[in-house]
Amino acid sequence: MRKLLLILIFLITPGLALADNHDSSIVEMWKCKLKDGKKMEDVHANNKKWLAMTRSVTGNDEVNSYILTTIVGSQGMFQFADIYPDMATWSKAKSAEDTEEGTAIEAMFDELSDCTDNRLYNSKSSE
Repeated sequence: MRKLLLILIFLITPGLALADNHDSSIVEMWKCKLKDGKKMEDVHANNKKWLAMTRSVTGNDEVNSYILTTIVGSQGMFQFADIYPDMATWSKAKSAEDTEEGTAIEAMFDELSDCTDNRLYNSKSSE
């Protein structure tokens, strides 16, 4: 089951990265588990705040964020796939996490979930 999930993620991630019609993108993936008593609706609401802040700080509406939820398997597991047009935009987004607003949003993510693993990928189109 775990192998199936990993295969699906590796098949889906390039498509998500290219959804914005770029030849290359930076994709940051976070592997997370919902904490007991917390709701995915709250994760989505907080992620919406994060995306609005990130787009504002970077000045780039091409930044996007997807939450990948389980269809088959453990329902408490999910992933974030954050898509940036380039490393400079990713760097600006990371700096935004040190602001007062960014710190509050990150604290809420910590209340809602445990994110144990992340990776940063460079995604290039084969076309």
